[in-house]
Amino acid sequence: MITSFLNELQAAWAGLQGAATNGHLKWLAAALFAVCAFEFINGFHDTANAVATVIYTRSLRPWIAVIWSGICNFLGVILGGTAVAMGILKLLPPAILAVQQPAMSVAMVFAVLLSAISWNLGTWYFGIPASSSHTLIGSILGLGIAQAAISGLPLSQGVNWTKTQEIGTALIVSPILGFTFAAILLLFSKLFTRDSLIHQSAPENKSPPWYIRFLLIGTSTGVSLAHGSNDGQKGVGLVMLVLIALMPEQYAIRS
Repeated sequence: MITSFLNELQAAWAGLQGAATNGHLKWLAAALFAVCAFEFINGFHDTANAVATVIYTRSLRPWIAVIWSGICNFLGVILGGTAVAMGILKLLPPAILAVQQPAMSVAMVFAVLLSAISWNLGTWYFGIPASSSHTLIGSILGLGIAQAAISGLPLSQGVNWTKTQEIGTALIVSPILGFTFAAILLLFSKLFTRDSLIHQSAPENKSPPWYIRFLLIGTSTGVSLAHGSNDGQKGVGLVMLVLIALMPEQYAIRS
């Protein structure tokens, strides 16, 4: 494991040297900064989802809840593997992503990042809890179709439609499953839970009993961990996309 990690560091360093030699280092740095900005703005939306209940019910203080959610998100990214990141990356065929013209590579990368960032900022400003995943995937698909049109390729070759169908199905089905399971759990809890406090609104200026706080903090923790293992990996996929597009000699897509 250590040897593999050192090899990856060496490859990354060689890539940075190559980018500096070719004058692309400033674009690489700007693109990686834009990826970090996307992840930062993503927190405007999704951190609120994880901590809303514990803050509203006064189970945790706001600053503690946000810090704890951030730690759990980080752990989710570290422990969640790279399946989601590779899924994002495989939306685009290698021929579309690894183009030969440096200017086109830069334009492709920033087209995806700036469109996703703009939408996230707009929905945050108007208080709309929109999905960053839908935004990012839509940006990548738009890039693939536009690049195919520019390159004179059939539009069917601009996107990996098999992977797109797989991800699109998950995006459609997941809200339905979430709605259904939440409704079933609520009905079951009303039938089998005798403590009426669980179903009452949070009292003002008072924390709920310790066992309710335990449940709320536990579910908030689980949401943060799951978010890191899923949405957090999208940032990893974006970094890989940037490296492959701007440094194709050092990085390649493995199917």
